[in-house]
Amino acid sequence: MRVIGIIVKAVVLVVFLLLAISNTARVDFFYLPGQGMQLPLIVVLFGAFILGILFGMFALFGRLLSLRSENNRLRSEVKKNPRITAEPVPAAIPAKPPVQTALQPADKPEGKE
Repeated sequence: MRVIGIIVKAVVLVVFLLLAISNTARVDFFYLPGQGMQLPLIVVLFGAFILGILFGMFALFGRLLSLRSENNRLRSEVKKNPRITAEPVPAAIPAKPPVQTALQPADKPEGKE
C-alpha cells in the first residue's frame, strides 16, 4: 500500500513538472493599477496556488482555535473526574435477533385471518 502511494505521488509530480515546462510563455501580470511586469505563466499560476493555500489556512484558523479550546476543556474535565478514566469501558454486547417460536404467529397481512 505504501508503494502505491509513492507511485501516485511520483506521477503527480511528473504531471506538474510537465505542466511547468509547457507553460513558460511570458504573460503580463499587473499587481497594482499601472504597475505590471512580465512573468512566466507557471510563476503566476504557482503564486495563485500559494495565495489560495494561505486564504484557506486563514479561513480555517478560527475553527482550529475553537476545536483546540474544546479539546483543552474536555481534558481538564477528565482530569477533574478520575472516575471517568479509572473505570474500564465495558465491551459492547452484540444484539441477538428475536427468536421466532411456534407459539408466536407469523406476520400476516392485516385484515386476513
